[in-house]
Amino acid sequence: MNTGYMTKAEIRKKLHQIAETAHNEKETAAFVAGILRKNGVITGLTEGIGGHGLLAEIDSGKPGPELLFRAELDALPIPETIELAHSSGNPDVAHKCGHDGHMVILLGLAEELGRRPLTSGKVYLLFQPAEETGEGAQRMLEDKKMSGVSPDYVFALHNIPGYPVNTVLLRDDVFAAGSAGLIVRLTGNTAHAAHPEQGRSPASAVASLIHDWQSLPQNTIPFDRAGLLTVIHARIGEPAFGTTPGHAQIMSTIRAHESGDLDLLCDRALDFARSEAGRRNLKLDYEWTEVFHPTRNHPEAVSMIEQAARRLQGQKKEAEVAGIIRLSRPFSWSEDFSRFTDRFTGAIFGLGAGENHPHLHDSNYDFPDELLDTGMMLFAGIIDDAGLR
Repeated sequence: MNTGYMTKAEIRKKLHQIAETAHNEKETAAFVAGILRKNGVITGLTEGIGGHGLLAEIDSGKPGPELLFRAELDALPIPETIELAHSSGNPDVAHKCGHDGHMVILLGLAEELGRRPLTSGKVYLLFQPAEETGEGAQRMLEDKKMSGVSPDYVFALHNIPGYPVNTVLLRDDVFAAGSAGLIVRLTGNTAHAAHPEQGRSPASAVASLIHDWQSLPQNTIPFDRAGLLTVIHARIGEPAFGTTPGHAQIMSTIRAHESGDLDLLCDRALDFARSEAGRRNLKLDYEWTEVFHPTRNHPEAVSMIEQAARRLQGQKKEAEVAGIIRLSRPFSWSEDFSRFTDRFTGAIFGLGAGENHPHLHDSNYDFPDELLDTGMMLFAGIIDDAGLR
């Protein structure tokens, strides 16, 4: 099947070659917008929403439900370490989460709606910037360019390595954890390394925080609920053997499935840092970054996905659902789609990328093109079941 002048796989590879990180998706957005403009079914295209975000509108001109489907524009600051004919042309930036494939699924959906047009209602195709940093969705929702957009349902998918190809992964309520990045900076004063007693070194405070933070979830969250704190970076002083450190920075990612648990862990982690700083007479500065809410799926929206998946299951065609799995636990990673499901009825589902496929954010990862048609037809099936065609 051809989308405009290239196949979907060719478009995906082109997007992979021009990969850009969060807030820098200018060329990616322009390329996607160019393809959308060539599609005669698009009735409106709004650019520059919340950064480089795009919103394509497909309006039947008749009353009916309004559905929104989301894909992500941004890539990761991860170098391309595998030999690909379509390797990223931007140093140390690559699509190692599969957002290139997610974009193409929506572009394929636009073509599908050109072949079999809407008979009622409206469909929005939303291309979101800065998903990886947890900022893009909220910035789009706060942008005045989206003030009149209020869909009845919102949907998204994410490819998931570790599961059979084209297996649909579903879950009511929490699908993915909430998370927050905490950066703590401690400042004392330096001294000669021969006289450490004359300075105020943050080294012991950093050592204590690494120990205390990592044991925090098990001492804070009940056993039947999930919480996690991961120390991801620490730096103390400068590489000068004659000088004791006078400053330090320590960074952690805090995760939980429930918003209340996440808030509690964040508060306790900051309390520990304040206590260490006060005990050792250090100045404390901190900031929160990359904050994701838990992603909650509405059961009605999940049921709509499942219905579309069951119809595709076992068809033995180009687009086929290999199986349907109801997940017993949420995923521990986070998703910026949470900002949409906080506001609108909706759900995100997983699409298996292969049991032995490299994991998300692995430098060996590349999106499997066999998911493109299945993802597109699942979205098309949701549209059909909602009565828009």
